[in-house]
Amino acid sequence: MNSQFQWQQLYRAALLEVRTEDLDERIAAAEKAIQQRIAELRRDDSSPGEEYHALDDALRMLRAVAVTECKAPGKTGSGSTEEQATS
Repeated sequence: MNSQFQWQQLYRAALLEVRTEDLDERIAAAEKAIQQRIAELRRDDSSPGEEYHALDDALRMLRAVAVTECKAPGKTGSGSTEEQATS
């Protein structure tokens, strides 16, 4: 499978995962594929910058999903803004 499409497929699978117990694994697989694609693009400077932007956006979205959806059981979101401000 073409690595350009592999990262997209894994990214979509992570975003569409409804089972929270599988979400961490899906996110990790998508992030790994995205990082591999970034490395490929760096080796081949002829690639358009558009894909770099898409990869960057995908990584940001995966990290946002991880922060909001992969919380420890019983943890509430009430202190999250305060925690972010201190870190």
